[in-house]
Amino acid sequence: MKHLIVLLITISIFCLGCEKVTTPISANQEIKKIEFSDTEQTLVETDNIFGFKVFNAIHENDEDNENLFISPLSISMALGMTLNGARGTTYDAMRQTLELNGLTEEEINKAYKNIISLLRQHDPEVIFQIANSIWYDNYLAVEQEFIDLNQTYFDAVVRALDFGDPASVDIINGWVN
Repeated sequence: MKHLIVLLITISIFCLGCEKVTTPISANQEIKKIEFSDTEQTLVETDNIFGFKVFNAIHENDEDNENLFISPLSISMALGMTLNGARGTTYDAMRQTLELNGLTEEEINKAYKNIISLLRQHDPEVIFQIANSIWYDNYLAVEQEFIDLNQTYFDAVVRALDFGDPASVDIINGWVN
């Protein structure tokens, strides 16, 4: 049962952000395979390892046996974005958690950028959207390099916001919608 749930969740993840294909797929239609570079393939493999660790942790702590849906790709991208601002033991712990110890920071960023692009362009019949954002309290000083890296490689919106203002919740939720 545990493996069935993981399989169903994994299949569901591939549908995330996709819109319905208007033309039916015929039985003899060939499915185009995405070709990854060695670095991109390494990132995909490490994301898969990380994703199964996340699924296992959630399943072990799911006392109510609820149906949950998560996107390991979204989680790893969010952590990949924040990795750009981490240093020292935090940086090392994040790399270890994400299984990224064999890749440089530049390789990680470029691989995410290329994977995002490949997923968006893979099938002209499918609209695949990924939305990344970073919101920080406007009293914090955020280094421009961190903002630039995340805008460049993750196509992320990075915005300062007054978290003390109750309207900030509506601003973020509006962006998500």
